[in-house]
Amino acid sequence: MIAGLTVLLALAVTPQMPLSLAGTDDALAVFGNPAGLAVRPGSELYAMYNFRSVLWSELFTNTTFLAKAGPLAAYWEPEPSRYGVALGMGDKGVYSGVRFRHDSLSRWDLSALVRPLKQVSVGATWDDLNHDWGRVALAAAVRPIGNRLTLFGETYLITPLRPMVGLELEPVDGLKLGLKANFGEQPDDVRFVAGVSLGLGEAGIGAVGTYDPREIGGYLRVCSPGRRTVLPNGKRYVEIELNEAIVDRKPGFSFSSSNTRTSWQLLDLIARAAKDKSIRALVLRIDGMSASFAQAQELRQALARFRAQGKKVIVYAPSLGMTSYYVASVADRIWTHPLGDVTIPGMSMGTIFLKGTLEKLGIQFDGTRHGKYKSATETFTEDSLTPANREQLEAYLDAPYGEFLDAAAAGRHVSRESMEALVNIGFFNTEEARQNGLVDAVCYHDQLDSLLEKELKGLGKVSEKAYLGDVVESEDWTPKPAIAIVYASGDIAAGESRTDFLMGTMTMGAQTMMRAIRQARNDKRVKAVVLRIDSPGGDGFASDMIWREMELCRQKKPVIVSMAGVAASGGYYIACNATKVFALPTTLTGSIGVFNFKLVTEGLYNKLGMKRQVVKRGEHADAMSDMRAMTPEEDSVIQAQIDHWYRQFVQKVATGRKLSFEHVDSVGQGRIWSGVDAKRIGIVDTLGGFLDAIGYAKQVAKLKDCDYVVLPAPKTGLGVQLSAFAEEQILDMVR
Repeated sequence: MIAGLTVLLALAVTPQMPLSLAGTDDALAVFGNPAGLAVRPGSELYAMYNFRSVLWSELFTNTTFLAKAGPLAAYWEPEPSRYGVALGMGDKGVYSGVRFRHDSLSRWDLSALVRPLKQVSVGATWDDLNHDWGRVALAAAVRPIGNRLTLFGETYLITPLRPMVGLELEPVDGLKLGLKANFGEQPDDVRFVAGVSLGLGEAGIGAVGTYDPREIGGYLRVCSPGRRTVLPNGKRYVEIELNEAIVDRKPGFSFSSSNTRTSWQLLDLIARAAKDKSIRALVLRIDGMSASFAQAQELRQALARFRAQGKKVIVYAPSLGMTSYYVASVADRIWTHPLGDVTIPGMSMGTIFLKGTLEKLGIQFDGTRHGKYKSATETFTEDSLTPANREQLEAYLDAPYGEFLDAAAAGRHVSRESMEALVNIGFFNTEEARQNGLVDAVCYHDQLDSLLEKELKGLGKVSEKAYLGDVVESEDWTPKPAIAIVYASGDIAAGESRTDFLMGTMTMGAQTMMRAIRQARNDKRVKAVVLRIDSPGGDGFASDMIWREMELCRQKKPVIVSMAGVAASGGYYIACNATKVFALPTTLTGSIGVFNFKLVTEGLYNKLGMKRQVVKRGEHADAMSDMRAMTPEEDSVIQAQIDHWYRQFVQKVATGRKLSFEHVDSVGQGRIWSGVDAKRIGIVDTLGGFLDAIGYAKQVAKLKDCDYVVLPAPKTGLGVQLSAFAEEQILDMVR
């Protein structure tokens, strides 16, 4: 008998029976269409047993073993010895496969699988092609009402045709029923094969057979997480350890690298747990967490939404500072170590001034700016804060400080004034913190589980790692529509993005960003783009190149900006023309202004007894050199260029945010704003975090469910430098 029945008799049993050459795309595709092995990642192991009658000493001969790792699979039947190895290849709905089989002969097979639509799959196999050119089978499958029901048909191209038709039904999660009819030469010559399988999470059982009792088999399956299961999840809580830096994008390699976790992973986990009816609580173990206040605000908002579902949050932390206590204050309970502390002395911002240092070194500052609040150059020109700089720093600091007081007071059920009084004390040991209501209980780490058993009675614990892996894979035939998340992290510069291999700081390269945004723009599966910005700015020309790609992308699909801790100067420049701009209340925003400077080092050289001379052609050939200050004429020219840059910056903001030039100019002038104030003056559209921006992107793209495409891939500074060095050597040889 062809196809499914042949497999049944020859290979003991096929669990998710009946197999379909166009529909089967798990490990069992090794028996049918190997191209299906490329569809789904993960690993599987099967032990299949045929229940035909044999002697006790021959029980092992009834068993077939099957293993899959990624797109590679192999099977083995001990006696008579049969085995095979297959590999699936391809992506995005077009797959191919190759298989080697050995029984009495060695056989080679080729196969293909094409899924042009969510509801349609077409397959073909060319079996035994090394023996008289083998035989070819064609197959098709359809899903008329979603991935719970698959109807399929197939036939080998032989005369007369002997078609096969069947269906696979999953009426409830994890329960799959299959039926396949194999038609012979005569109208009444029909053989039926039926199967049933039960998904049990990372395990499964099943049976398959015909009306002949000798053709009945069963199986046991062990696999990686991701399968639908008939087993309901019990009531649980997730334990999350926060002992690393929270960043938007993990940096590349550096010698100063430290443990990091991405904000998206953490926020998405909490959002998923909030929707999961089996998850009733979160336990956060905070020890060494670091994050910007804006990222902490996103985290706290996500935890507040979790609690709004009637669920609990418990925090255990040996030591709490301003940022970590701000996060912890949202919890139902805060527990700490007997020798721990709560340190909440307030917030401050500092600025370093190098004017006196430069004078002692004989270095002269030579620069221009547009915007009275554009304070970057004041590091080199002033001895203390100017009134304008002090004004903007104090106004900005009011936002995170006020947010801390309001949120912590609400979380601990005290007045704002009472919380501010505690902040003005600032330093508390564990007992003092408990007496003042800052924490609820004290325990050692080994006592935590017993306290949790009492507090979360009846709930089972699941680790964060296990919960992250407990995601059911999509069984759709075509990928879902996608939202592209493009990370814009670090100082903006020309060239490629990179990580400094000594310090670990990230640089946002214009070429890398342009390529990523262009990729998102041209990817038909991407229906909207979320640009996540955490950048203080940098090179103006590089910023404009990124802005242009944003403009081109926005003309084709929605582009949503989510601002993290900082989106200032060039960081705001690349955001201003988005479809919609989200900022957190404490995001450092704006700094719409321009500056340029150089350091004249001739005095330093003179102090060291060194002399330099220049020979030039052209009056201003050495204008940008560090050997001399600019002339009044050159200063005038550079100032005109800075003014031009400022005007076009203001105009782009005005156009992108639909404001008047005069209004943007009045709130620009290089001034930084908190997200709250930026919303008030109109340079951002709405207050919200990463998840809010993604939710809005799904809304405008009209997507209920989607995948996420993360761009761009980071590169390390060391790799970029070595690549540039190699390129330079090649050019030297060619010259």
